[in-house]
Amino acid sequence: MSAGRYLRFTRNTVQTLLAYRANVLFYIFGNIVQTLVLWYLWRAIFAGAGGGRINGFTLGEMAAYLLAAVATQSAISGSADGIVADEIMDGNIAVNLARPLDYRTRVFFGHFGECLYNAVVVSLPALVIALAAGASVGSTGARLAAFAVSLALSFTLHFFYKFMLGLTAILTTNVWGVFNVEAVVSGFLSGALVPLAFFPDWARGAMALLPFASMVSVPALAFAGKLSGAELARALAVQGFWVIALALFSSWAWNSLVKRVSVNGG
Repeated sequence: MSAGRYLRFTRNTVQTLLAYRANVLFYIFGNIVQTLVLWYLWRAIFAGAGGGRINGFTLGEMAAYLLAAVATQSAISGSADGIVADEIMDGNIAVNLARPLDYRTRVFFGHFGECLYNAVVVSLPALVIALAAGASVGSTGARLAAFAVSLALSFTLHFFYKFMLGLTAILTTNVWGVFNVEAVVSGFLSGALVPLAFFPDWARGAMALLPFASMVSVPALAFAGKLSGAELARALAVQGFWVIALALFSSWAWNSLVKRVSVNGG
């Protein structure tokens, strides 16, 4: 089918989000505050430690990691889980399954629209202001290329993960608790709040192999120049593994659970 039939879902998602101007301003303001708080917190930590390196990070590398983590979170933070869960709980999924469109592809393009909105409208102003506040970072073509590849893998992985999470609505009557617990767990294990280098060795090794680290930590480390050579190749391989694993698992879960949706009518 023509991609144009699905791109309209991306466009409609962006237009819908932009229509609520008060929400747009609040989201922008909230992201700016969060980014600046994190930047000034880490700057104070490094100042208190007398500068130098902390757990292998210089202040400049921490600034690069922080801004890349914020950008990555925004660029992948679509709501495929919310789209699927809402349609399952209100029964609209039965109507959408009957349409001559692939359901998962339609959800993907809606998810992409929200990611695009978050990356450009919400995140970009925060990054500009953080840079103006002194969070300067160096960048090279190699680092940017590694970040771009890792970000693409992170986005794809996160979509399959979110789609699979949305399917839990078929098994539960209320996904509010599931989504909130997941947000806390993924924020902690992904390195979005604190780089994995600040965890004990035994925990850091295990966390690096989980899909959560592949969503935020790996792209941020690549941008900060903390991954190179064999280490970068290994991190990208782990990301690629989780993309394939979650793609297969989410496809199996969809094919299994959609039968229950068809039988129960939503």
